[in-house]
Amino acid sequence: MMKAVVFDMDSVLVNTTGYNTIAYNKLLSKYGVKLDGEHRKKTVGMSLRDKLEMWKEDFGIKEEIDSLDFSKKAFAIQLELANKGIKPDKSVQDLIKSLKGESVKIAVATSSTTDRAKTLLDLVGVRDKLDVLVTSEDVQKHKPNPEIFLRAAREMGVDPTDCVVFEDALNGIQAANAAGMKSVAVLTEYFTKEDFENLADLIIEDFSEIDLAKLKSLFES
Repeated sequence: MMKAVVFDMDSVLVNTTGYNTIAYNKLLSKYGVKLDGEHRKKTVGMSLRDKLEMWKEDFGIKEEIDSLDFSKKAFAIQLELANKGIKPDKSVQDLIKSLKGESVKIAVATSSTTDRAKTLLDLVGVRDKLDVLVTSEDVQKHKPNPEIFLRAAREMGVDPTDCVVFEDALNGIQAANAAGMKSVAVLTEYFTKEDFENLADLIIEDFSEIDLAKLKSLFES
């Protein structure tokens, strides 16, 4: 029985993909690095800490990069761009309203930092609708480890098997599955339907394709 819905944030509730790439490339340019689509795809869904470690290895960066300082500077660039372009998604708002009407609990479990998550979720009018917010700062192990989703379920007081997760990344879907939750893959420029086949319980291109009945049907099989 569906008792809770857990959303990832970036590229699911907030379309930050292009803004993130611009910010990362601006900051990484001092190391002679420019991320292309393949490099971004490899790190989709990772925490920034894990992204930086992978980029350092891939590009042979020997210098230490302070992940907290990098995060603050990247977010300042992202927020400037987001304030000009990000708007609330009516389909998301309608789904959340339907969930609330059925007393289904709502959480966000994101690899973002807490301050960044709160700011962006406010920007799209979602944060005040949440029962729980869990970020990378609240867990030791990041996706594809299921810790972040299990913590969200625990804080909501529901069994993981009664939760459904919306994710855009393979490691996020893997984490949801490992937590014993139903999973819905939201397609972006980085992953295709074929990438998620036999992995996600449902695949959508955007939230206009989903409603309460479809979510409930995931728990009937």
